[in-house]
Amino acid sequence: MPDIEALIRYINERQIKENGRIGYNFVRDLPPTIRDTFFALACLKMLEADSPDDEIVRFLGDYSEFDFNGAYYAMKCLKLMGGEVNYQYGKLIWCYQDDVQQRPCAIPTTPLIRYFKYEIYGMYGSSIFSSSLSAVLKRIELSDEKIGNGLVNLTLSLLDVSNRQDIMSAYIALEILKAIEKRGYPINLLSLYNEKLSTFLKSCTTRKGYVANPTSSSVSLESTYAGHNIAQYLKIPDMFGITSFIDSLQNANGGFRRSQFGGISTLESCYLALSIIAALDSWTDEDPGRDGPQGRHARVRAQDAEGAVRGPGRGEEPGGIAQDRAQGLGDRREVQGRSEKCGY
Repeated sequence: MPDIEALIRYINERQIKENGRIGYNFVRDLPPTIRDTFFALACLKMLEADSPDDEIVRFLGDYSEFDFNGAYYAMKCLKLMGGEVNYQYGKLIWCYQDDVQQRPCAIPTTPLIRYFKYEIYGMYGSSIFSSSLSAVLKRIELSDEKIGNGLVNLTLSLLDVSNRQDIMSAYIALEILKAIEKRGYPINLLSLYNEKLSTFLKSCTTRKGYVANPTSSSVSLESTYAGHNIAQYLKIPDMFGITSFIDSLQNANGGFRRSQFGGISTLESCYLALSIIAALDSWTDEDPGRDGPQGRHARVRAQDAEGAVRGPGRGEEPGGIAQDRAQGLGDRREVQGRSEKCGY
């Protein structure tokens, strides 16, 4: 089990506070970023630790406008803090504690289907969330993108392991389908896709985690995060060694790194590691009487604000993209009602 107190200390040490405003950056002495602020906030919420919500809202309010990623992660932060958020007419509008604010946003207008060239979507850089497929997911979740059969079919094609494929792209494809479903567009995953996904996942499975593709031998935090979420969707148990692998990624400063072979701690890596740990049945309260977050059952509410696929419950059948549809439509009606209450 990771050292939770050290992890919380690491997160708090990456806090930048100025004039009643708080943001985060995993690099010391640099200004806070909205992206890192989301990862830090999500970790604190998952750990049920204290988080400076009001100060973060003031930090976001200091922006006169948001770029694409800034708007997306600002939306995620505000939702984690209980705010109501909407995107209308090129503006991000939010209501937090009855205070309504809005900021203009710069959202790309490139047709979504252009992001599906392999040489583009297969490039992840330093983050699982930096690929062009992730941009598709973010645009669908953030704005009122048009959904058509072409987009759906291209996304479904990524679940066909007969194509050149990697585990991160398969995971993001499931996330895109889930986001499309929540927009009210019916998605029916045939059992054939689940069978292919299951076979592909098995070929990427090692004793301690998941590799990026069947020909790879290197297990990373990103590939394990993707494989774990696919396994959750398919209702396939993770390998026994995944907990030990995640534990091995915690650095001496309390943060997590991407690789077991070394590397610096980042707030994103902490988020990925905690998201996996949160869903593992092995993370139970070994000593209920112990004080502090490490002594209680840190049953994280899996606040996976990137939209992590959470599969069907025990005893249910896999293939659950469609089964989220009613919940997604209900969420939209609830948000609309709350938005009207906040006056936008």
